[in-house]
Amino acid sequence: MRYDLVSLSIFVAVAEEQNLTRAAHRKHTAVSAVSKRIAELEQQVGTQLMLRLPRGIELTPAGHSLLYHARQVFRNLEQMEEELSDYAAGVRGHIRIYTISAALMHCLPQAVGQFLGNYPQTDIDIEEHIGIGVVQGVLEGSADVGIFSSWTTSSGIEIWPWQHDHLAVMVSPAHPLADRTSLKLIDVIDEKIIGPHRDSAVSHILDREARKLGKTLNIGLRVSSFVSMAELVSHQLGIAILPVNEISPSALLNGVRSIPLAETWASRELLVGVKNYAHASPSVKTLLKSLVPVERCEIKDGK
Repeated sequence: MRYDLVSLSIFVAVAEEQNLTRAAHRKHTAVSAVSKRIAELEQQVGTQLMLRLPRGIELTPAGHSLLYHARQVFRNLEQMEEELSDYAAGVRGHIRIYTISAALMHCLPQAVGQFLGNYPQTDIDIEEHIGIGVVQGVLEGSADVGIFSSWTTSSGIEIWPWQHDHLAVMVSPAHPLADRTSLKLIDVIDEKIIGPHRDSAVSHILDREARKLGKTLNIGLRVSSFVSMAELVSHQLGIAILPVNEISPSALLNGVRSIPLAETWASRELLVGVKNYAHASPSVKTLLKSLVPVERCEIKDGK
């Protein structure tokens, strides 16, 4: 079944304006032409797409489905046009990366630097998000590549293990635990803790493990930046539990100690993911191959 792009564009305008007249004005055409296009679409799909009401229109379930897919079509066309214009300008590809801060602070800069050294005309955009934001961006098509941890649910994404990470406890040099070589969660459960973003994977894991101990974490402060957490620890405002890859070398300059959290659940993998490798652009595939052996791909089913 073939769909006319003009008809789909008019349908999207009607759905967004919820009014035939406003949609006709927006598309610079006659109301009768808009009505005819919608009728032809309904005939083509074999079902009603919208209800005509006295004050406008209302989409049927089939109409909502078509609106979703039509927007995807136009989003893909925009991306295609953007990539082709990049080629015309001498830029061989455009890659959008969503990543958690652990990768951005540790491995990603070097990996991107090496890639750009080999492909200097590639344009790369990097945005930092929490894990669920990374996955959502990949699923919605806002990001071509996502980097997140194995603690984040990633149903519907093709993933590859990339780097290993582990939780550590950060304490000030004057803290009674500063001389320890390793710690268990029970050792710090009653300490005043500087916590991460409530929706972060680290926060969820720590809350879950505390409940297993019959305890609740004593969160005195919450900050969204792991760098800020280290700064607060140095001022003796509490301890912090965070991934080793989140700890920058500068965070340890004030004598702050990083002590491994000796728990089996405290280890995680940093994953690289795309929505569909087979449909990824050549630039994205080249980047993935520079990071991981793509034949080790897994498709997460959420189980």
